[in-house]
Amino acid sequence: MKKFATVVALVFLLPLLTACPKQQTRDELRIYNWSDYMPEEVIQDFEKRENAKIVLDTYDDPEAMVSKLQAGGDSEYDVVILSDYLVGQLAQRGTILELDKSKIPNFKNLDPSFADPAYDPGSKHSVVYQWGTTGLAYREDLVKGPVDSWAVLFDPAKSVGSFLLLTEMREQVGAALRYLGASVNSTDPATLERAKRLLIDAKRRSQGFAGGTDAVQQVLSGNVAVAVAYSGDAFRAMEENPKVKYVIPREGGTIWSDVLTILSKSKNSELAYKFINYLLEPEVAAKVSNGIGYGTPVPAALPMIEARDNPIIYPSAEVRKKLEFLGDLGPAADLYNKIWAEVRAQ
Repeated sequence: MKKFATVVALVFLLPLLTACPKQQTRDELRIYNWSDYMPEEVIQDFEKRENAKIVLDTYDDPEAMVSKLQAGGDSEYDVVILSDYLVGQLAQRGTILELDKSKIPNFKNLDPSFADPAYDPGSKHSVVYQWGTTGLAYREDLVKGPVDSWAVLFDPAKSVGSFLLLTEMREQVGAALRYLGASVNSTDPATLERAKRLLIDAKRRSQGFAGGTDAVQQVLSGNVAVAVAYSGDAFRAMEENPKVKYVIPREGGTIWSDVLTILSKSKNSELAYKFINYLLEPEVAAKVSNGIGYGTPVPAALPMIEARDNPIIYPSAEVRKKLEFLGDLGPAADLYNKIWAEVRAQ
């Protein structure tokens, strides 16, 4: 009797069940980003707001990232966060879209100095996400002397301990160029040959290469005394262990911005535009900078940023005079690639 009653109940319930609307499928946004470079809270808030699902892949080597896009990966993602100097290259190849600013109303929130960058005039193909510097992270209890110059990598007589080099070609070649007193964007073959020799010698004495996040973790754990590092990674490590320090060498270095781009083969460009616009809201921009320790390009976010007075994140005007943005190398990119291949092969 009980079994029969269950069957009858199911017969009457079946039309009601089939009449219920299906659960709405969530939009999917596929993002390719540097490792540990977006707070989970920011991702989750956007998912709730847009009833969307974010699928996140990460990388540590921008050259490998570009190679993946060229090999067909450009159809796998909607948004890619990449180094500023790559914008011109990818725009010329048609890999990234020319942005429709009418779909990014919060673009007006950008600091004017970031709204019209030299690498992408008028922000035609990109929008600044975060900015920072590249210098040296070190454990003050492990080094055997002062850390204030790129010489700790390139002059054996001034070595202060074990060290790691950075996997990013432009940054690491740029460090050698600054040590030589040249621009990080030098295309002079003789100067680049000297930089190559410095890098080959440094590699042989080093503990190898590492991505930015891993390099700082190796310093934090005490596996190496010094590493080429990004400011935000070093800042977070210093919060964990005050023996970790960060310095921009006296010869100078790079100041950079990482940018948001939409791939031309994006399957959900409308959601990609919403995501970029969302990141430019002051409250969201503040959450990003508080979460990952880099500089915000949104001035209205600054009052909500805990580290707004920290010179590691926001260096003084005097320090910034010694910093350069990495530029698009044009045809000279082939020479850099050749040099880097020789360095990595040694």
